[in-house]
Amino acid sequence: MKAKFSRYSVIAATVLTTLPVRAHSPAQTKLLPAAARPAVAIPVADNPGVLDERRRYALSMIETGGDDHEIGSAGEVSRYQIMPSVWRHYSDSRSYHDPETSLEVAQRHWSALYDSFKQQARRKPTDFDMYVLWNTHYGYYANRGFKPERLNAVVSERAQRYVNLIHRGLT
Repeated sequence: MKAKFSRYSVIAATVLTTLPVRAHSPAQTKLLPAAARPAVAIPVADNPGVLDERRRYALSMIETGGDDHEIGSAGEVSRYQIMPSVWRHYSDSRSYHDPETSLEVAQRHWSALYDSFKQQARRKPTDFDMYVLWNTHYGYYANRGFKPERLNAVVSERAQRYVNLIHRGLT
């Protein structure tokens, strides 16, 4: 089966592949050039467990380019690419294309992932950790000891791009 790419997926892929990749270690972080920073800074919450405006934007851009009607190859729905079984855990609604409903479901699931990580890893997750949890099946990260160096390269790269999008323009 051929992969389906929307106009927004191509735009998001272009944006994401042209962003410089920063290491998830603060000591290795490089600043983005001034031209790549947005004109208006939107504050980012200190707590990665909060799906604030920057995190929502980064997540939706990586997942679908912000397309509420995108359906993933594994059946994921909404701009945040949530599996229908996960969606049903948080909502009886089938309004997958409704931005408000998908945001509510995404926020509830994000909080559950955050709490689960804290309990299992015995530390607070970083933004990098949160994206890995969001984008992999349950247990994937735990089975790798919550260690980024043990991740598949594609998972690690996507998580780092997510972090880059969040912190773009904050310095």
